[in-house]
Order: sequence, then C-alpha cells, then structure tokens
Amino acid sequence: MAERFALLQGRLGPLLDGPATTVVVPSITLHPDELRKIPGAVHFEERLLFELARLRAPRARVVYVTSRPVDPDTVESALAVTGTTGARDRLTLIDCGDASARPLADKILDRTDVLARITAARGDYLVTYTTTTSERDLSVRLGLPLFGCDPRLRGIGDKSGGRRLLRAAGVPVPDGYEGLASAAAVTDALTGLKHRHRNLERAVVKLNDSFAGAGNAVFSYAGAPAGDGLAGWVADRLPERLAVPGDTWAGFLAKLAEMGGVVERFHTGPAMGSPSVQLEIRPGGDVRMLSTHDQVLGGPAGLTFVGCAFPAHPAYRSRIGRLALRVGDRLAAAGVLGQLSVDFLADRHDPARTYGLEVNLRMGGATAPFLFAHALLRGRYDPATGDYVTAHGPRHYLAGDRILVDRLRGARPGAVLDLVAGRRLAYDPATGTGVVLYALGALAEFGKLGMIAIADSAAAARSLYDRTVTVLAGMP
Repeated sequence: MAERFALLQGRLGPLLDGPATTVVVPSITLHPDELRKIPGAVHFEERLLFELARLRAPRARVVYVTSRPVDPDTVESALAVTGTTGARDRLTLIDCGDASARPLADKILDRTDVLARITAARGDYLVTYTTTTSERDLSVRLGLPLFGCDPRLRGIGDKSGGRRLLRAAGVPVPDGYEGLASAAAVTDALTGLKHRHRNLERAVVKLNDSFAGAGNAVFSYAGAPAGDGLAGWVADRLPERLAVPGDTWAGFLAKLAEMGGVVERFHTGPAMGSPSVQLEIRPGGDVRMLSTHDQVLGGPAGLTFVGCAFPAHPAYRSRIGRLALRVGDRLAAAGVLGQLSVDFLADRHDPARTYGLEVNLRMGGATAPFLFAHALLRGRYDPATGDYVTAHGPRHYLAGDRILVDRLRGARPGAVLDLVAGRRLAYDPATGTGVVLYALGALAEFGKLGMIAIADSAAAARSLYDRTVTVLAGMP
C-alpha cells in the first residue's frame, strides 16, 4: 500500500493549481477516546467547506464527502462566503448516512457504494483533515494522490517527534522529556523537572497523538517535599494529582502506553501568549506561510483550543514566523506535504521566553477560520508585516468553532443565519466587517456553532464577537 501511495503522490504537483476536481474527505482519524471528548465531533467535517473556494476557477469541480448530509442552508451559506454561489452545479455532495464517531475515511472504505459514487465523480486529487493510514488507504483505493503528509512521516509531528524537530531547527522548547510510555517514566520526568526548577508549580503531560489539547494533563507540585522523597511523593500522587479532562487516570495511562507522550515545564505569566503559525508545503518543497494566530485556550486545565485571534500579537508575530519557517524547511526536506501548524509559547515583553511547543502535520484549529476569511475578504496575507491586507485596509478577526448556546439546541442553520443577518451583524462586503457563521451541523443536537467576527481592529472584532453571542443567546 505504501509503495502504491508513493507512486500516486508523484502525480500531485501539476494538479494543485489547475482547474481540477478536488475530492474533499474531512476525516478526523484520532483515538476514539479523544474524539469522544469533543461534543458533536462528526460535525467538524463541515470545517473544510472553505474548500468550495476552489470552484472560483471556471472548470474546477469539488466533491465533498461527509458522514451525514450537510444542511442545505449551510451549503448555501458556504457557497456565498466563498463567492461560488453560481458554481453550485459543479459541487457534488456525497454522504455515508452514518453519524457514528468512527473516522470518515474508515466509513468510506467499508462502503463499496460510497466508493463507487466518489469514483464516478472522476476526481483528480484528494484533500483530508488528518492523514493517517486510513486516509492513505482511501487515496490508494480511489487512485487519487493526497495533498497531505505521508503517514509514514507522522512520527515527526507527534508530541515527542515535534520536540526533537523543533530543537533540530534551532527552536527552543520548554524543559522536559519526550518518548515516555509508562507511569514510572512520567514519575522520573516530573521528579527531574522539579529538581532542576525548585520553584516550579506545575508541569504538563501530553499524549503524543492528541487533538486540540484534549490529551493534555496538568500535574501540580503543591506540597511537594524537597530531596530524596520527591520521587515517591510524585508516584503516590500521580493518579489523583494529574488532572485529565474528560478521562480517568487508568484511561490516560493506557493511551500513554499505546502512543507515548511528553512531560514539559508549565510556563505562565501575564504577558505569555499561545500563538501558532500556519504553513503550507507544496510538492517540490515550497514552504509558504499562511498566517499567524493567537490561540484562545479554555477547558478545565486551560490547555484546550477553543478559538483563535488573527493576527498574532505584533510583539512576537515576526519572531514566531521566522522560527516556523525554519521548521517548515526541515519538514519539506523530509518530504512532508500539505497544510500544518507550529504552536508556540511567547512572552510579549521578553523575546528569550519564546518556545516551540508542537508541530501538527494536519490542518489546525486556526486553518478553517483563516481560509474562510481569506475566501470572503479576497485580500492577501503579508508575511513581512503579518497583516491581512484588503481594499478596506488591514483586517483582524476573532474566531471559535466550539461556541455552545443552550437556547440554540434544535435550531435550524437557516434560522440562525437569518437572525444574524436581521440584526445587521452578518459580514458586509461594503465595509469589510461583520460575522461569518460556519460548522452549523451541531446546532440541532448541541446548540454548537462556529463564528468568525471580522473587523478593523482586535478590539472591534472582540466587541462584534461578544455582541453576536449575546444575540444568539437571546434567540427566541
């Protein structure tokens, strides 16, 4: 299978910039326990509807495959956002009729009828959200090259491999340990960190193959003894002290043994941000910077991705951009393809406190907001300044696709879109500001949706975002 996949990949280059037929399979292939932590994870398949922007090319076609049908109003909204309403006849929608939490690629591989429908659409290449062996096998079954990372290279971008890669690229990483696969190894790592940093209050334990911070846990050193008794104290308290959101200690330990993990020093401070850089690597090794963002983190431990702000803070956006391109060059040399992100910690006041955290060899949480906004604004990202330049001037936005509003449970996407438009909050091309809603499939069951609030400043984007959430919360 790997050899057949490599042969297919050799055809990819000329297809990306021509009037091709793109087959979009937004498959999220992760450990099932990690997926269960995300309410309505199956609806994240709508994140990739920004790919409809490819229909702007006159002869281009898009085949979009999902687990269950996408609401027609959501489709029409995505066509309007991407400026492709007139190309509806060149969009083919296919669904599996299966709302289970299984990865979409696996559902398709098990369904000869769905495979036949995709094959009949005569695609040129495949785009997926994650690129595991399941997506690779789907690529081979369909006979389509995949614009994504060969799964044989995934170890470069898991948490342990990412730390090694960052160091090799000259990017500082938080003090810590990688390649851990047992409670004993975690105990030794936590003990070693505390011995080196006597005032350390917390450390982070991360599963190698986790998503949006859902596999991150925090260990508190509160009350820790000094000296030789520390290791025993850590070992005794691991099951109760390691905060594992949405998991048990036994479950976390089993996944650690299966996929490995890392332990890192927990850096905090009022000026510390959590920015990320989005890159794209094209065939031939061309590395492009797409954007920078400040990640908005939440959850019980404050480590879960819940949204992002564009662009990253001016105090460090150029610095993290340069560091990310170093990483991108190494990834390109290793043969990595597709869209990816590099996550950082960065202090606004102290450049020395800039650390690389993770390398994600897949689309990140900030990818969809940027590409939806890019399709709508039709401007350009300026890597030199980090600004997004439009006819109306630079634009900022605040985005989140985990907005939960209880009153929206059972609401139809069309009704919510109409409400926002009726309150004059929807994006207005005359001013280059307003709100874009996306990922609306989880409204009915969870009252959950995504939103991008676009304005001419960070403060105005925040105000618009908050006003829209208030309006949604009051929907009759």
